Amino acid sequence: MSRLWELLLMPIATLFFLDPEGGAQTTLHCVLQEGLEPLSGRYFSNCAVARVSSKGRDDALAKKLWEVSERLAGI
Repeated sequence: MSRLWELLLMPIATLFFLDPEGGAQTTLHCVLQEGLEPLSGRYFSNCAVARVSSKGRDDALAKKLWEVSERLAGI
């Protein structure tokens, strides 16, 4: 049965997920590209500076997530 799922899901999964090489591209770009130091701390996507989503900029949501994470981690 797992082979059947693999045959059915893999073509769909390739539309939504990157392979390991593709997934590493932005990280490697940021590490290896000279001159990016002034952009330290910025969000990158597809090897370029990108705007953080509204949820990513929501301080109240970030605080809630932090508190839930602490509770789940037992801190």
